[in-house]
Amino acid sequence: MRFDPYFHLMKTKISRKGIKSTIVRLFSSVIVIVLIAAPSILHSQFGVGISPVLSGSMRPFSQPGDAFLTVNTPASELKVGDIVTLHVAGTEDFYAHRIAEIRYQSGLLRIVTKGDANQFAEEDPYMASPTEVVPRTISNVKYVGRALVYVTSIQGRQAGLALIVFANVIGLLYFLFRKKIKLVISTAEIVYKELFAESNAVADMERRKAQVYRDLYQNAHGELQLANKEK
Repeated sequence: MRFDPYFHLMKTKISRKGIKSTIVRLFSSVIVIVLIAAPSILHSQFGVGISPVLSGSMRPFSQPGDAFLTVNTPASELKVGDIVTLHVAGTEDFYAHRIAEIRYQSGLLRIVTKGDANQFAEEDPYMASPTEVVPRTISNVKYVGRALVYVTSIQGRQAGLALIVFANVIGLLYFLFRKKIKLVISTAEIVYKELFAESNAVADMERRKAQVYRDLYQNAHGELQLANKEK
């Protein structure tokens, strides 16, 4: 069995490329999983969260597109001046405003908030038990929330929908044609291997012809020298 160094090298390169591609895909998957899981882990284990700023009610302290980094804090530890993220009763909406007044009322904490840019405080105070945890802002991170602001816009939702449709189409096309692509690659490898083997055979034949011509020349030259000596 003849050893083909060219194809051994080619298969080695393909193998290395496959390993490198696998490592890249694995690394990318880990990064995506971390980005998706990290916020949930931080929130569930450490009470740390991210609250995007979607309006200008807290100007000039924050702008739409910023994000508040929050930590869960018992309501009894809150004080006037803290920025808290509160849930609007009866809805799924949240808002982040500064505490303007806080006092006990019937065993609960009556928390009055106001946006820095708003003229008046919220009409309905937020009622919380002293042990209830409330997200309290510990830092304002600039620009981080811009992506979330864009996603919540009409253009962002349309772009997201278009991206999902495009990804599904690409996935479907890949599923339909991946076997054909593999067949083409396999066929190309066979063709190139046959061409390489044929070129090797031609080269071997030329080497054999050269050897035959060399032997004939040497024999003829030897006979000529012998004839000259006999004369």
